[in-house]
Amino acid sequence: MNRPAILTLTMAAGLALVTGLATGVSRADAPSPDHRGQAIGTIRYVDRAQNLVVMGDGRRLHAPDARMLEDLDEGDLVKLDFAHDTDGLVIRSIEPAVAGND
Repeated sequence: MNRPAILTLTMAAGLALVTGLATGVSRADAPSPDHRGQAIGTIRYVDRAQNLVVMGDGRRLHAPDARMLEDLDEGDLVKLDFAHDTDGLVIRSIEPAVAGND
């Protein structure tokens, strides 16, 4: 091989390595699609047109079914189970929570 071809191959390999590392880092920062969680908190806002609930901590969760939001209002204390989807957090279940005297 001549020198320009070797230089081109070396630069291409280096670029591929850097791109692969950057992609790996960005994927490592994002939760996996099957990430699940539970939380208890106060509802800050309910957008029924978009099936969206915003919690007091700023967490935005989408309901897969509008019926899940029928009995919810701003200020309600709720317990929710959610999963991380490619579009964000999706509510798996949501129900009233009882404030405890711990």
